[in-house]
Amino acid sequence: MHWGQIKTLLILSFLILDIYLFMQFLDKKDQADIGVLEQQSSSIEEQLKAEEITFQDLPEQEYEEAFISVQQQMFRKDELSSFNRSEFQDTYIANKYLLLSKLDDPIKIKEGIKIDKVTEIFNSIVYYPEEYTFWNWNKELNVLIFFQKKMDRPVYYNQNGLVLLFLNDDNEITFYIQTMLGETEPIAEKSKLIKPIQAIETLYGASELKSGDDITDVKIGFHTRVPFETGVQVFAPIWKVKVNEEKDYFVNAIEGFIFSTEEQEFLEEVIQSAIDKIQLSWDDNTNPGEMKEALKERLERYRGEYKK
Repeated sequence: MHWGQIKTLLILSFLILDIYLFMQFLDKKDQADIGVLEQQSSSIEEQLKAEEITFQDLPEQEYEEAFISVQQQMFRKDELSSFNRSEFQDTYIANKYLLLSKLDDPIKIKEGIKIDKVTEIFNSIVYYPEEYTFWNWNKELNVLIFFQKKMDRPVYYNQNGLVLLFLNDDNEITFYIQTMLGETEPIAEKSKLIKPIQAIETLYGASELKSGDDITDVKIGFHTRVPFETGVQVFAPIWKVKVNEEKDYFVNAIEGFIFSTEEQEFLEEVIQSAIDKIQLSWDDNTNPGEMKEALKERLERYRGEYKK
């Protein structure tokens, strides 16, 4: 055998050996990466356990979502007329996008009322009721909050997609204001969402979870990511994490950071915005003017009692 042939065989042999060793390296690296991920996963669970932070069964489904853009929906009188609501309430549209309605007869809301019953009452009086879902009874401002849904998921704390039912001192619904979001459009490609345990880890790493806390609920939804003056908004998929049945945290399910929303400040902004819009459209000697005064009085009372 000529030396050239021997040299070629040796080169091929070493090449095959190198490929084999490289494949072995990749295989071991993959196993090591999996081991690290499992170690990290178990590590956060062990840390939570050590801190006596508990959580219920977490959603196991893997989600892929994209950011979505949404424009605000205008209200049209001809569309509202199909709901036959005028028989028991007076409805007005301010600035095309804000609907306000005063009930002829107040509706009593009892303490301890079930969500199903609240939803039943809501469905009987507002427009497009299927678009919204109950969120909370804010006792400080005595208002029932409903957030709009997109893709069957709540859009949390967005001024342009909600209904506020205002109660008087006898806990009776007397009037409400409503805004509505339009059609959604995905932005860019879908991305795999972080898992719920990673959202919990983010909160733990930010010192938002304390020893003995109980994570009572974890759900997916949307939160405002980028607002634009043109009315177009970008919403990000988020994990809503409820702690101790009282405080809600929102973790961006793509980028992994925490959204911060203070409910009282949000409601103040919504109410003040409604007051400004009514002020531009009607004087005080009208039904909208009376609702504006009721909103101003409510804000003043709240600021006097709770913000001393």
